[in-house]
Amino acid sequence: MTSCDQRGRGISLSRRHFLQGTAALGAGASATPLIGAPALAAAKPDKIVVTGLKINWNRTFEQEIAPLFENKTGIKVQFEWLPIDALAARLKTQLSASDGGIDVAWFNTGNVNAMASGLADHTALFKEFGAPDGYDFEDIFLSSRLGYTVGGRLVGVPFRYTTYIQHYQPDILEKAGISKAPSTFADYRQAGLAVTEKFGPERFGIGMYGRESEAMVRGWHPFLLSSGGRYYDPKTWDILINKPEAVSSLQFYGGLAKDKVVPPEYSTWEWDGLTAGAQADRYAMTVTIGPYATLMGDPAKSKTAGKWAWAKVPGATDPSQATASAGGWAMGVSENSKNKRWAFEFLKMATSKAAMKSTTRDGNAPPRNSVLNDPDVVKALGWAPAFSEMAKVSIAFPTADDPVFTVCDQQIRPHISRVLLGQATAQEAMDAAAAEWKRTLRRAGLI
Repeated sequence: MTSCDQRGRGISLSRRHFLQGTAALGAGASATPLIGAPALAAAKPDKIVVTGLKINWNRTFEQEIAPLFENKTGIKVQFEWLPIDALAARLKTQLSASDGGIDVAWFNTGNVNAMASGLADHTALFKEFGAPDGYDFEDIFLSSRLGYTVGGRLVGVPFRYTTYIQHYQPDILEKAGISKAPSTFADYRQAGLAVTEKFGPERFGIGMYGRESEAMVRGWHPFLLSSGGRYYDPKTWDILINKPEAVSSLQFYGGLAKDKVVPPEYSTWEWDGLTAGAQADRYAMTVTIGPYATLMGDPAKSKTAGKWAWAKVPGATDPSQATASAGGWAMGVSENSKNKRWAFEFLKMATSKAAMKSTTRDGNAPPRNSVLNDPDVVKALGWAPAFSEMAKVSIAFPTADDPVFTVCDQQIRPHISRVLLGQATAQEAMDAAAAEWKRTLRRAGLI
């Protein structure tokens, strides 16, 4: 199989490989001395504060990176792990505080614009303090770096990348007469019909998000983008959502529900629902976030463990049109930190190749091409090569500078839902969304 068509082969890397990665992390961190001139050494704090999201791969930062950092510098790392809403609220109030209570902050592409003013210019930090040998900032996907560039300032360094890939069960498709992963919308629909005809109602062709939610909108985005559709032009604020490219993509997406190639319970599915459907073998194909493959194929929970393969998302009429949105998380040094030098040294260690490889052990998808194509990672995470290929053609959507995306993204939900439920045509729904957005842009003073 090609690098974009890998069968599942397990979900965890060996302890030996990770011990090797930890050793490399320590070696990389020492390539550039952390303790510089005596004045800097004298100014060392007792600790730095890292405020981030409470998730599984906190383990890497707590058990590997923090001990190495303390060993190299004598500085302890105090972590504050918070749920996503609590994290956003804390950063909004504390990043702008003059006391510098947070040294390193985690934030995502959805709130980068709101956080930007409280974060340092990391291009300037790299120029001032440099990077260890082998750090290779260019190894980080360009679309990921652009997602954290606001007003020409790089306000953080990415450490988690999200984009969409196609997940499918080759054996099921083959039994339905489909010999390879669908590469166009027409192929995808045909495969969905074939699988449903052969295996329904026990198993359907396609899984998708149907509950009115963020997941429903995100599930449609790869089809929107691969059709050449967009929300609006962020430079001119011309609304594009009701133009032919966008409308045709929603017409296709809603058509899958009309064709009944999706399980009837799809109308209740958000993020967890689609994953549970894959684990229960309710469908043979879906387009969703790459790292969800690890959960979908978890041997402890899934009937379909070891049965999945992965490829790029379908293009509208040609495989070359395959596109998806790029998102994820970054960590940035607070503009008001009194310990910028040391916070930045921790950040570089935490976003190094070795550290990012280690986070894949717990479900992270790092934005480094070299990590996703590392033989150990490919062996453990068969979806990684397809994910890496999609990263090359994914786009930052929304852009980091977009001030109204969140509002417009929420406003479009009921309009997409009406199409999935058969209550409106795609054109009717997107004309209504465009009219609502026009009022939003006008209130925001953008038109």
